[in-house]
Amino acid sequence: MVNVLQNYQLPQVVTAIGGLGTAAFGLLEAIKPVIPWINHIGFGRIRRTVVILTPGESGAKPAMNALPQKKILQSLLANWVNGTDLASQKAIAKSLVKLHLTPYNASTLAASTNVDPVLLTQVATAMIAGAPPLTQPQSDALARFDLIVTAMLDEIYQHADQVYRNWTRGLAALLAVALAFVGGLSLVGCWHAYWGKPEMYTALLVGALATPLAPIAKDLSTALATAVNTLQLVKK
Repeated sequence: MVNVLQNYQLPQVVTAIGGLGTAAFGLLEAIKPVIPWINHIGFGRIRRTVVILTPGESGAKPAMNALPQKKILQSLLANWVNGTDLASQKAIAKSLVKLHLTPYNASTLAASTNVDPVLLTQVATAMIAGAPPLTQPQSDALARFDLIVTAMLDEIYQHADQVYRNWTRGLAALLAVALAFVGGLSLVGCWHAYWGKPEMYTALLVGALATPLAPIAKDLSTALATAVNTLQLVKK
């Protein structure tokens, strides 16, 4: 077993395969400006939820000091595309949603967040008018509204982030397979001697392993080298 590991230099092979995965991730980052939709992956669900949380105002004038729904979505998309910290994105989204609350859309928003529509309308009216401090029932309604909006935004942002990471891993894996395939073909030098041959399947296997190994290649190669050295000592 030791001889097999030494002959194939398994730790070096693992490091090289991981390097291919890292290169695939780097190439994916490089082509994002050419294929903009990659940066939009995952934002669809955020958009749908924010649309629900920023309803229209039934013909009334827009709220003062608040962005219209279209501008809110553009702002959130810009933060998403630029990779702003997820916690900051959620905080910005919640602030924009709360600023969009008015007496005219409060009942619609209350239905979406399961809050008392009368109390939420009173809260919106008081906030805009700068009225005296809220009553206890109004404060409770505002607190429930804040908590529910926070939970809804946290869920969609976490889900969207997971979707984005899964998609980018998948795209990087496809790039790694393509790079390994072309690399194997360049080594053989002849299509007919490559297609369907063991060399081609080896290249495809290397490409498939590249992205999963990329984050752990260094640690795994070190562990394998340690295992080989340990087996050598035991054999002696």
